[in-house]
Formats: sequence, structure tokens, C-alpha cells
Amino acid sequence: MPTVSAAAPVPVAQAARPAGATPVVGGGEWHTEANVQAALVTALAGEGWRILSVANTATKEHGIDVIASRDGLTVGVEVKGFPSRNYADPARAGEAKRTSPSTQAGHWFSQAVLAAMRLRGKEPGWGSVIALPDFPRYRDLHAETAGSLAAAQIEVWWVEQDGTVHRS
Repeated sequence: MPTVSAAAPVPVAQAARPAGATPVVGGGEWHTEANVQAALVTALAGEGWRILSVANTATKEHGIDVIASRDGLTVGVEVKGFPSRNYADPARAGEAKRTSPSTQAGHWFSQAVLAAMRLRGKEPGWGSVIALPDFPRYRDLHAETAGSLAAAQIEVWWVEQDGTVHRS
């Protein structure tokens, strides 16, 4: 598995969609976990990856979010969205969250790192990947941990609003 580098992003895949199209599942913000996961799966399939499993984010299914294989390499991907300022639950629609998105993103990033570390231990022959929507807060957190993630052989893939996926 290639190591993570701080070099310019290398395209992993771009889904076949009209230019500027936003991959949105069920409406709402492009950067929800469900939308980021859908964009990632579409992009990987478009690049010839065989999608072995996809977790159901609507039911908050536990386990590895995406498992894919290509050319003898299997990867497990932990997918995170980026927090919004308001609750997504219709019962609390319009209500602002008490925790700032930046703080919550830090928690989600750390949860993704832990899940990726656990995967390295459980499936040492697989690639371990964290997929995140491309937001400055996540880029900053990645910059702070890039060396440790590289040493642990954990890659970070960035999902853009148009569905393009880059590996850094």
C-alpha cells in the first residue's frame, strides 16, 4: 500500500457526473456522511474498484463503512462527514447545535483515526483509509497527524463537493 505523503493530491477517482454536479443523497448538505460515502463509492466503482460492502449510514450501522478491492488490494474505509451547525433530525430541524462544527469535527476526526488503527490491527493485509470531505478544519487536523498516520500506514482520501476523490 502506498504511504501517505504531504504532496499535492493525487486523483483516486472522479465519478461520471455532469461538471459541477453535487452528489447529494436525499437532499441536504453535500458533506453529510451519507453523501460523502455515496460519492466515494461512485468514484471507486468508476475507477474499477470492486465494492465488497457499504455500511448503511441511515441506520448508523457499525463496522467498516466501505470495503473495496482492486488489483489484489483490499481497503477498508472509515468515512466521516463534516458537522453542520443545525440538527439534521426533523424533530429538531432549525435548532442550532451547542457544539461548534470545528470542535465536533475534531471529535469525528479522532474517531476516524481510532477506527483506522483498529482496522490495521484486525486486517493487517488490507489498506486502511479515512475518507473526509475536503474542509480546512480536516486539512489542519490531517497536517498535525500526517506523520503518525503515514507511520501507521493509514491513508487519507479527500472527497470534494463535485465528487472528485483525492489521495494525499
